[in-house]
Amino acid sequence: MHAPVDGLTGWSCPLGDGLTGTVAGSVAELRRTGLTDLPGEPVWACADWWRFVEADDDHEILYLTINRADSGRPLAVAPALLIRGPEQLLFYNGPRIVGDFSAIGHPPAATEQDSARAEHLAPRVAEVRDSLYPWLTVGVFGSSLGLRPFDAASPPDTAPLVPALDRLARAAAAELGCAGHSLLYLDPAEDAAGRDHAAATGAVRALFGAEAVLDVPENGLDGYLARFPSARRSKLRKEMQAYRAAGLRTTAAEGPDALGEQHLALRVALRAKYGHAAGESWARREFAALRDTLGERLTVLSSVRDDRVVGYLLAFRAGDVLYTRSAGFDYAAVEGTYCYFNLVYYDTLEWAARNGIRRIHYGLGTTEAKHVRGCELVPRRAYFTLPEAAAAPCAELLALQDRSARARVAALGLDAS
Repeated sequence: MHAPVDGLTGWSCPLGDGLTGTVAGSVAELRRTGLTDLPGEPVWACADWWRFVEADDDHEILYLTINRADSGRPLAVAPALLIRGPEQLLFYNGPRIVGDFSAIGHPPAATEQDSARAEHLAPRVAEVRDSLYPWLTVGVFGSSLGLRPFDAASPPDTAPLVPALDRLARAAAAELGCAGHSLLYLDPAEDAAGRDHAAATGAVRALFGAEAVLDVPENGLDGYLARFPSARRSKLRKEMQAYRAAGLRTTAAEGPDALGEQHLALRVALRAKYGHAAGESWARREFAALRDTLGERLTVLSSVRDDRVVGYLLAFRAGDVLYTRSAGFDYAAVEGTYCYFNLVYYDTLEWAARNGIRRIHYGLGTTEAKHVRGCELVPRRAYFTLPEAAAAPCAELLALQDRSARARVAALGLDAS
């Protein structure tokens, strides 16, 4: 969908620290003003990925650009999504996140007192939620803030960029008539740059969970298994044996032809599992957009039985790093086979080791399962700037969600205090 920036053409705002902010409507526009690819850039911050998000008619995307005030030269840029209502995707929908513990934290990690307080606050937040739209989310699919240098020639000092980005988001949100805005999925360095600013401006800072990252040992599966105690190692081997005994094997393909017809139904099933009745036509459009924008980066590992694909993992390769995106299955066909763990972890890791991959990013969610399979956990945080009329109940509920999220990752050994 085209970005909602018609009224912001030629608009700019002062950001302090010798910086100004502007807004662009497309990657093509950013390219015309000098956006370049960066060596080793994360997939979620690359121009090809942003073009893919642009191609999805369900979303409105714009780009917040931070420039030098003296020369007007662009220094950094981040994508933002205009969220118009509650039907849009949960994990980028600021007003829907407030009070949904599946987005931040989870009730079992909260104390009984916190749970009771959350139940008390929920109706008050529900009453004001509609007033929070439209909403501006700074962040992009892949659970990333997406903030990146504009070009590779002269990377800027990162310390002032997150506060400047928040000021720019606040000003752009006001111009677009938004009730509030959020910065989502800040990594530890971005959070370190922005947390004092967030406190000074009254933004609510909350832990969003933890990204799972797995380092790939040079000797592949043997080196991976050696990381675990013998009892755990034995359990993992039994899961691998069960997968093979069920007649399943894993294949890998790269490039634009890696996504085939047999993957479509599995993608539709995955969307349906999480409440999105998009259907096959939507999946076909998504696959076509992926081939067009990220074709050479595409990596698809498929679980196959008798030449029929019953599971797949979609990922993107960037040099020696693999970024996983989604995994879909014929759930009835793979029940009891440990297909998910073999496809997503064991066989993917073995393939990665053979093909020069040194790290795999598994994203957020299912944190415990990723942790027990050897992933390092990296905290991700969010900043919410709420309208005054709705601030009190929303801020308190977000604080409860933050406390719940911190309790969950603390139980896994991650200090997110």
